Amino acid sequence: MVTDIFAVIADHTRRDILRELRAGDKAVGELVEALDASQPTVSKHLKVLRDAGLVTTRAQGQKRYYALRLEPLAEVGGWLTSLRTAAGSQLDEAAATAGGASLPAAQVPAGAGVGAPSSGVDSGTRPQQIQRSVERTVERAAKGAAEIIANLPKWRRKEPGRQA
Repeated sequence: MVTDIFAVIADHTRRDILRELRAGDKAVGELVEALDASQPTVSKHLKVLRDAGLVTTRAQGQKRYYALRLEPLAEVGGWLTSLRTAAGSQLDEAAATAGGASLPAAQVPAGAGVGAPSSGVDSGTRPQQIQRSVERTVERAAKGAAEIIANLPKWRRKEPGRQA
């Protein structure tokens, strides 16, 4: 069964678990305490993350420790970057056709999206407004993913029997 990584990270509890694991391996009990959630809830979400390949587990005595795996998140970051790049080139093409300059998504006024009241300036047709709103959403998602990936620790796990 192929797991949709986006569906997995869509849940806020699972994202909270991934944030906690940024600092390093944690036991289930430590995650329960940090998230102020019940043990069955945390275990359920850890199983989903493990099935998706986002975490690994190791037993040490009676405890199970979970560690973050970066590879699936890099795939998400790459997808968001490519989407952002494609959206930017479409904006540039549209601006060139209209004879205007392209504004980066961050410079578009906050109320200029879908359902925004008209300011008297022709802001385009409804599909163009929707496209700009989607592009801003993708931009924010890409920035958020890039921030998460940038803040992940860069370490290599020691393999059993391997000297440091």
